Amino acid sequence: MIDFQLDQKSPVPLYYQIKEQIRGLILSGELQPGDMIPSEEILSEQLQVSRMTVRHALGDLAIEGLLTRKRAIGTIVASPRQELPLFMNRLVGLTEDMAEKGVNVTSQVLSHERQEATYEIRQQLQLHLHEAVILIRRLRSTNKFPLVIENTYHPLERFPDLLEIDFTNRSIYQFLQENYRVRIHQAQDSFVAGIADVEEAKLLEIEDGAPVMRYQRIGIDGEGIPIEFTRSIYRADRFRFVVNFSRGTAENGQDGPVRS
Repeated sequence: MIDFQLDQKSPVPLYYQIKEQIRGLILSGELQPGDMIPSEEILSEQLQVSRMTVRHALGDLAIEGLLTRKRAIGTIVASPRQELPLFMNRLVGLTEDMAEKGVNVTSQVLSHERQEATYEIRQQLQLHLHEAVILIRRLRSTNKFPLVIENTYHPLERFPDLLEIDFTNRSIYQFLQENYRVRIHQAQDSFVAGIADVEEAKLLEIEDGAPVMRYQRIGIDGEGIPIEFTRSIYRADRFRFVVNFSRGTAENGQDGPVRS
C-alpha cells in the first residue's frame, strides 16, 4: 500500500514528489521486489493528480530500474540491479567475471557462422580485403534474466576451430587459451548509451526504444595483434557497471598514480 501525501504548494513538480516518495519506499524496504504498485488510475485518484503526472513518475522509476512495467500485469517493484564489476587492471571474460561474484551466466547461441569481414571489422582486426571472420552471436543471461546480446568476431584463418565448437555454455577466452595458447593481453573497451531496436528489445525482453548500454571491445594478444572484435548490447534497467581502480607502484617503491 502506498501511503503518502503531496505538497500541492511546493515548487517541486508533483511528478518528482511522487517519484521520490516511491523511491524512498523501495530503498527503505517498505516496498519489496515483486510488490505491485497501484495502477495509474488508482494513484491519480488517491493523490489528486492527473494520470499523466503519475505516468511520468512511474516511467522515470522504470528507466532507473526500480520498477518493471509488464503488459497485462501492471507495475511491480524490480529486483536490485545486478552489479557488473569492471576490473580495469585485468582482462577476463564475462563468464569468469560473474563467476567470481557467484553469479552463473548462461548462453543461447543465436548464430555461429563464417562471414566475409566488413570494412569496419577489417579495420578493427587488421585484416585484408575478402578475409573471413567467425561470428559468434549469443544471448547471455543471469538468474534467468537476459543481460546482453554479444556479437564476437575472430579471424577465421587464425582460429578455424572456433567454427566447430558449441559455445552455448563455454567461455571463448578459455577455449582460445587451452587450444591455441592465446590470451588477451590488452584491450580497448568503449561504452555509449543507446536505445534498443525492435529485435534487441525482443531478445532482451524490454520495450522497443528502452535504454541500453552499447559496449565495444578490441582484444589484442601478446604480440600486439588484434584477435577479437566484440559489439554488445546490455539492458540498462537491471544491471549497473561498477569500475574498480587500483593504485600502481612506482619503480622507487612509492605509490604511483591511480590507474585502471
